[in-house]
Order: sequence, then C-alpha cells, then structure tokens
Amino acid sequence: MDGDGGQFRDLSLVKLDAHNTLVIACDCSAGIGEKRFDEVLIDPAITAAYSVRVPLMELMCFGADPVTVVDTIGNELQPTGERIIWGIQQELKRAGLAGIPLNGSTEDNMQTQTTSIGVTVVAKAHETNVATLHLSGEALVYQLGTPYVGEEVKKHLPTIFSYDLVRKIRANDAVVDMLPVGSRGVRYELVQMAETHHAKIKAIADLSDPDKNQSAGPATVVLIAIKSAQQQQFEQDFPKLTLIAKLRVSDS
Repeated sequence: MDGDGGQFRDLSLVKLDAHNTLVIACDCSAGIGEKRFDEVLIDPAITAAYSVRVPLMELMCFGADPVTVVDTIGNELQPTGERIIWGIQQELKRAGLAGIPLNGSTEDNMQTQTTSIGVTVVAKAHETNVATLHLSGEALVYQLGTPYVGEEVKKHLPTIFSYDLVRKIRANDAVVDMLPVGSRGVRYELVQMAETHHAKIKAIADLSDPDKNQSAGPATVVLIAIKSAQQQQFEQDFPKLTLIAKLRVSDS
C-alpha cells in the first residue's frame, strides 16, 4: 500500500495519519430490476444487495473495516428506492454490519424506466491489518466461486459464497493477497495480481477458457494467493477452492 494514499487497484486511499488510512470502494448497477426497460427482471432489493456486495468484498479482501455506506438511487423513493434501501440493509446484516450508518439520495423529480443504483462504501484500514503485498519466491493462486452475471446470478443465488468464508480465508496466515473478480473476468484480475507483485504467471488452469474470461458480475469469484510452502494445510482447510496458477517473483 502506498504510504501517501492514492489508488490501489479499484480502491481510493486517503492517508489519515501514520497508522490509519481511509479506503473507499464503489459500484453501480443499471438495467436490473422490475422497471419497464430493465434487461434482467428481478426484485430491486436483490440488485441492491449485490451492488453493495462488490465494494464490501473489495474492502474485506484488502483488510479494511467499513464505517459508512452511501447509496445513490436513480429512481423514485416509493416503491423502488425503498426496496433498494431494504436490500442494502439486508446485505449489511449478512455481512455482519447491521449497525453501520447508511445515507443516500433518490430521484423523485423524473419518471425513470430502468432501475439504477450506485453504492459507495467508506472504510478504515490500520497498517497492521491490510494486505501485506510482499510476495517473495512463489505463490499459488486459487479461485473461490464461479463467474456469474445477469440471469446466472439469479439462478445461483443459494450457491454464492458467504462473507464469513471470505473472512475465514483472509485470516489464514498462508494468504498473501486476495482480489475479487468483477466484469473483466478471472484472467484479467490474475494479471492485475501478478503486476502488483511484479510476478510472472505460470498457468495451471486453461486461462483461455471462456469461464476465465467472462464477467463474474457482483464479485461471485475471489482470487486468493498463498505462500506455496503452506499449500498442503491450506488445501485441507479449504478443499473446495480451485488451484489455477502460480506466481513467481524473480530473486534478482
């Protein structure tokens, strides 16, 4: 993490003092709801839940603790806005953040024909609790989850992994980095992870496979890099993860 703040992947960092940093994550969703011209028809509460899930996952993987959420709803308060707000509140409960402040705004001046929501989550990170981002030698990269987007998310809601599982993985001392996958797919985010560590990728899975290049929608996949020396114990602890690549950092 840059000591002066700035940008880290999709996160904005604002240095507060020598030990604490404000970390800001955001996401948006449009065309997914119950309005006339929505592309995917679904309860907007579900749209809202998965819109806030994305920044929450980004912050959780980084090691930051959310302190407030802001929703920007491009629809009327009643009924769409109320469903969206309820959906966000339910997702915050699932994430163990029921008491976090929630603020926002709705569009009550214009009639809208599609569902639209933006979510910003502000978090705080202490220097001892953020991703170490110091990979030496070799790391193994695992995939948690399956890439789903649009109707596929709707079909597989019960199977998408929980916040508790992500927290458990994040707390494991084998882990050196975690990165949620969004619209650009597994392969793209694997490259981003490698660039962070100035590492070379040795693929184990077929990275040209369509599943590795399609959108993972609302963070339905997380990549986890671990110290290779702890592979056996890590796989015993988390047997359902899939090994997809190795990262190698030159000793020079």
